[in-house]
Order: sequence, then C-alpha cells, then structure tokens
Amino acid sequence: MKKIINFCLAAAAVFMLAGCAAPSPFEYGNNWLIRENDIPQYYSKFDLFYIGKAPSGYGDTHDIQFNWTKTHTNDIFGRGVRVFAPEIQQLDVENVTAALEYYLENFHKDGHPFVLLAEGKAADLLYSAMQEVDGLTVENGFIAAYLPDMQPKTAEQIADDFYWDDLKAAAGADDYGVIVTWTSCINNEKMPPQPENVYNINPLNWQLGSQAASRQENIQAVFYMPEHKNIFWRKVEVKNFCGAVIDPALGVLKINCPLPLLHVADGKFTSNCISIFAGNIAANARNRTEKLIKFREWKSLQ
Repeated sequence: MKKIINFCLAAAAVFMLAGCAAPSPFEYGNNWLIRENDIPQYYSKFDLFYIGKAPSGYGDTHDIQFNWTKTHTNDIFGRGVRVFAPEIQQLDVENVTAALEYYLENFHKDGHPFVLLAEGKAADLLYSAMQEVDGLTVENGFIAAYLPDMQPKTAEQIADDFYWDDLKAAAGADDYGVIVTWTSCINNEKMPPQPENVYNINPLNWQLGSQAASRQENIQAVFYMPEHKNIFWRKVEVKNFCGAVIDPALGVLKINCPLPLLHVADGKFTSNCISIFAGNIAANARNRTEKLIKFREWKSLQ
C-alpha cells in the first residue's frame, strides 16, 4: 500500500508517542460545514466528499462558506446523496489529506459508492491528497473524482499517478474509478500555453474529441449569488445556460457564458465551473454509480 514505504520509520514514532497523539480536528462537528446532512447510509445512493471555499470576492464568513458549499453539494446533487464537506481554514495538502482520510476511515462504509468533488486550487489539493490515502478503489466503491480546472495533465500522467489503485482519466460517460477534469476557457479569456496532449473531457456530452455540445445539452447551472439581499434569491438555477467545445489545439474547454447572469469579481468570472455544469455533473455521477451497481449485480451471478 501507499503508506508501507514509511511504515518502518513511523512504527518507532508510534511506540514513542503512544497515548500522546492529538485527536483529529475532524472528530468535531464544528469542523465540518456539512457532515452527513441527515441522510442515513442505507438511503444514500452515494457519498459526496467536497472540498472548496467561496472566492474572496464573495466574503469569508461562516454563513457565506456554508451557503456556497450547500449550493455546490446539496442543491446540485439532491436529497439522495450523503454529503461530507470539511471546513478547512488553511487549504493545504496536509489538511485536505487529513480530512479525506478521516472520512474514509470513520464515515465511509466499505464498498459504498462515493464521489469526490473540487475545482481549481482545491482540486489540485484533493488530487494530491488522493495519492496519499488508501481506499480509492472501485472495489471500495470509488466512482469518480470531478476535479475541473486542476493543473492540466495528460491521461497518461493521471494513470501513472494512480497506478497502484488502477484509476484512470475518464474515457466517456459511464466508466468508474476515474478522474474527470477539464481546463476552462470562459468567453475566450487569454490562457497560458497548455501541455501537449493535455486531457480534457466535455462535461456536456462526456466526449474527449472536439464535437461541440450545445446549450440545450446543459441540464442546469446552479449559482450562489451572495449579493442578493433576499436569502431566498441567492440560489439561481438556469437551464440550458451555455454550450462548450474542446479545442485540442489550445488544450482547453471553450465555454461561452452570458456575463450578466454570473457573479463576477473585478469584472471577471470567478472560478465556478461546478456551478456552470451542475446538472450534468450530478446526472453523470448518478449514471456512473448505477453502472457500477449493475456491474456488481452481474458479477454476483457469475
């Protein structure tokens, strides 16, 4: 396993520090923005583990962070999903790894389907944390990690990074044990050069090629708009919000969005692609989960 390499060095420390180890901060409910959201294990289609914080332009109060998280989890995936979203004051690999490890060891039931979700910098941290923990296998129920706008990688890099767990970049709409990512280019913004053969999948049609997906294929965008004074207007749902197409030459997913409908900071879009493709991500997570369940049923008959 991943941690065996360090086992010998760690063993001596365990004996020396026995009885003195500090408890994990994630033992306490106040270090979770959402923990289980009152959905019992037997009712949950799958677990969702989410890492993310509202952009600085939205504010940094506990209520802002909770509402941002709720909009990106409960409001997108619905009541049949058990949500775990730790509140991490300092987003770094160590803290994200500790939170993911605590979820896997204390809340996840062996074999129960689960999905990971983050974007941008949080996606980079979650990707790194995934390389440090045990339990991210199809046999243990791992469906997919949706990590839009993480640092671009090739499909080969992703497969190499998760060789021991046999995880790969998603190849379509219904494989499981996969990493799902794309690099967003919104409204032709200027982008830095991307690596050659960078991996992108289109979250509207779940294809790797350059076939364009129309706005009619966008099930629903779900935005959190903190500037509204009325709390009931802060969640905005927009069907058929925008289309998207992969540009292989640029190595990006090109997205054309109607600017007035989005919250902006300093005149620019905030990094918010989970919101833009919310309905499609949720539907796809359900689809991948159903495929794994059907595969298990088929295997049980063999």
